[in-house]
Amino acid sequence: MRFIRDYRLTIKTGHETIKISSPMRINFNINKSIDGLLNGCTIKIYNLKNSSRLALVKDEDDEKYIPVSLYVGYKNKTEKAFRGNIYRGQNARSGADIITTIDCLDGGEMLNAFISETITKNDYIIEPILKSLTNIGKGKINKRQNLLRPKVLVGNPIDILNSMTLETEKWYIDNEQLNIIDVRQVTSYFIPPVNAKNGLIETPSKQEQRITFKILINPTITIGRLVNLSSTTAPNLNGIYKIYNIVYNGDSYGSEWTQTCSGYLNSDYEVI
Repeated sequence: MRFIRDYRLTIKTGHETIKISSPMRINFNINKSIDGLLNGCTIKIYNLKNSSRLALVKDEDDEKYIPVSLYVGYKNKTEKAFRGNIYRGQNARSGADIITTIDCLDGGEMLNAFISETITKNDYIIEPILKSLTNIGKGKINKRQNLLRPKVLVGNPIDILNSMTLETEKWYIDNEQLNIIDVRQVTSYFIPPVNAKNGLIETPSKQEQRITFKILINPTITIGRLVNLSSTTAPNLNGIYKIYNIVYNGDSYGSEWTQTCSGYLNSDYEVI
């Protein structure tokens, strides 16, 4: 399996586009959630050329925007696993290797954005939020209720989103797309199977109502979608689940190439 793993990493600095692919070694950790937090990614790149290493050095308080796109999967079939921007980049030597570590956020520009606008219809509430953000687009948005009177939006987009979403809704940024979905809603009709034949590598577990399982990296399984879980060792947990969280761990030269998923039973669903 190690020999058919594949990835593509693209980083755009102010003066060059850095394209990285096999056989250059990288490892990565990606955390994704639909719980309203900004998703993060840490990528370690081995032995970049000197000019590229220097171009990726960045402090947290540096407002320079450096976009990053990471596609992962297998030979001849990779799909986007993360899109965002670097908020910190540094280089360090480890033995014979020079390792460039970039810490990234999906939607990081939201942290310092500000909105001051009056809206007359709730359907328009997303537009001023997106207008205040240069690099974030519109994803799946649940229909808003009509406003009884004009509403003033003042403050940070994160605070506004937290205040406007209902108790049954979740907002999140995924690959620089803003999504607001209900607990019953999912983002796709496609329901990929999860079983031992196609990548399930540990027995699923359950804590309270939350199911967790570990699989080989499968780019078709993403947050906000459904999966059809089938386990021979824990058949009591088989069913249709909506994915709330995914942690990706990969090393193009090491043993790790997995994603750990968790979510809740969701047999009564609606595609937004």
